[in-house]
Amino acid sequence: MNPFSPVRAPGGRPLLACALVGVALAVTSIGMELTDAEPHLVMWVGVGAGALFLAALPLARGVGDDALTLRAGLLIGAGAGAVLAVIGLWRATGRDQPVVLLLLVPSLLLLITAALAVREARLAAHARRMKQLRARLQGQEDERRRWAQELHDQTLQDLAALELWLASLSRTHDPDRLAAGVEDARGMVHEQIGVLRHLITQMRPLALDTLGLRAAVQDLAHRAEGEVTVACDVERLPAGLPPDTQVAIYRIVQEALSNAVQHAHCHRIAVRATNDGSQLVVTVRDDGRGLPDPASGDAPSTSFGRIGMRERAESLGAHLTWSTPEGGGTMVTLRVPEAARPHS
Repeated sequence: MNPFSPVRAPGGRPLLACALVGVALAVTSIGMELTDAEPHLVMWVGVGAGALFLAALPLARGVGDDALTLRAGLLIGAGAGAVLAVIGLWRATGRDQPVVLLLLVPSLLLLITAALAVREARLAAHARRMKQLRARLQGQEDERRRWAQELHDQTLQDLAALELWLASLSRTHDPDRLAAGVEDARGMVHEQIGVLRHLITQMRPLALDTLGLRAAVQDLAHRAEGEVTVACDVERLPAGLPPDTQVAIYRIVQEALSNAVQHAHCHRIAVRATNDGSQLVVTVRDDGRGLPDPASGDAPSTSFGRIGMRERAESLGAHLTWSTPEGGGTMVTLRVPEAARPHS
């Protein structure tokens, strides 16, 4: 079996089997009703269809829009099975107006409720998409503002200073002072080249486009080394991941490394990727001071950087957690499901 095969439904194959058999029984019950088949048989086939749809409900896991719509659809199927069962029972009684018709009322209410649930799920999904779009646009504006501030405060100011320095050199007639000044100017230009390269890498890592996610994460770990030691074991990162998945994993690791280096007061950081056959697990662990106190205002739920990390994970349908492992420190764990990984 190919471990990268796509998941057909949030509950996998058991859910798919229950739903398909339920649909088959419901269609069979309708056909039997149209052909005046034995009423008790029609009733039990309808009961079986409704029971299968209800049995599939606990298997429809997840909180996404697709999962909510699927559960509402299963409720509609269960209601349809109940209606078919009641019709079969009605015919089996042999009465013109049996009391059993009262059972149609809750069955129809179930159908109406499920239909309304589908509508509400779609409206909620639309509202979430609009909110995410607004947040994304705001994030882009904030990012542009940050780059503009960075360029203005550092690069532009340094280039202006370089211009003044070159202007002063143009008026000198001392060969030694001119040579020293040119050397200083070269150093300033070299420094600005490094700053611009860093900014470009922050905006879009070249290694991610040219060498792939594995090399890009290894480059992140290498650049984070200095006052801390970074161990990087990401050989299990699969090749051929979708571009959005690569970017999300890269940015999450980047932010986790940045938080560890700047705020954790740690000495060692370990970046690791594993694959347990059902999901890709990427961890960033440090030996620092551990998770911040929620009362400090720097908890994972309130930090802007961590909010961005969580939003990137949610965009993949992945699960992101912060924990304090045995031995102290902080571990950031990203669990990427099969659906976001490469398909054969």
